[in-house]
Amino acid sequence: MNRQITQEESEQLFQFCRRHYVYHYDVQIELVDHLASAIEEQWEENPELSFDEGLKNSFKKFGIHGFSKIKSQKVKELRRKYNRLLWHYFLEFYRWPKVITTFVCTLGLFLLFQLIEQSRWIILGYLVLLTVGTMFYYFGIHIKTRLKIKPGKSFLLADQYNRASQAFVLLINLPNFCFQTFNLLDSHSIENKWILLSISFFMVALTVLLYGQFFYVPQKIKEHFLEQFAEFAL
Repeated sequence: MNRQITQEESEQLFQFCRRHYVYHYDVQIELVDHLASAIEEQWEENPELSFDEGLKNSFKKFGIHGFSKIKSQKVKELRRKYNRLLWHYFLEFYRWPKVITTFVCTLGLFLLFQLIEQSRWIILGYLVLLTVGTMFYYFGIHIKTRLKIKPGKSFLLADQYNRASQAFVLLINLPNFCFQTFNLLDSHSIENKWILLSISFFMVALTVLLYGQFFYVPQKIKEHFLEQFAEFAL
C-alpha cells in the first residue's frame, strides 16, 4: 500500500504555508492539497523518502516566487468570477423580460425631465438620494448583514466580500464629478432631448449596477462562503 499524508503531516503543511506568508485559509487548503499530492507521488517512486525531503522537492517546483504567484492567481480568479457575475446580473435588465422594467424606468425618468424645466434639480435630487442611500447602506444594512467569521482564520473569499460590499468609496467623488460635468454644459444643451435621454439611461443603468454591487454580489459571495466554510461562520 502506498504511503499517504497523515493528519499530523497535513497540519505541518498548513504551518509551512503560513511560514511562507500564505495566511488565507482557502488558499492554504488548495496549496496543501497540491503539496500533499506531489509528496505522495514522490513516495510512489521512492517510499523511503522523508516527508521533509518530499516537501522540499515539491516546494522547489513553485520557483523563486514561492506561493506568491499562486495567491495572486487566486485573487484574479475570484475578481474575474464575481465581476462576471455582476455584469451578468446587470445585463439581465437589458434582456427579456426585465428589459421592460428598465425601459419603463428610463422612459419615466425622461418624461420627468420633460415636465420639469430645471432638469438639473432632478439630477441633484438623484445624487442626494445616492449619497444618503450609500450612507444608510454602509452604516445600517452592511453592518447588520456583513459576513461574520470566527476569529483565528482569514479567507480570500471574505476579502472579496469586503471589497464588493465596500465599493461605496468609489461614490465619494461621484457628486463632484457630476457637478463639474454639468457646469461644462450650457443651459441649452442640458435641455436637449437626446442628452436628457442619455442621462436617463445612465441614471437607471447606474442604479442597477450599484444595486448589483452592493446587494447581489455580496449575497452571492456570502452564499458561496457558507457552502464551503459554514463551520467558520458566526
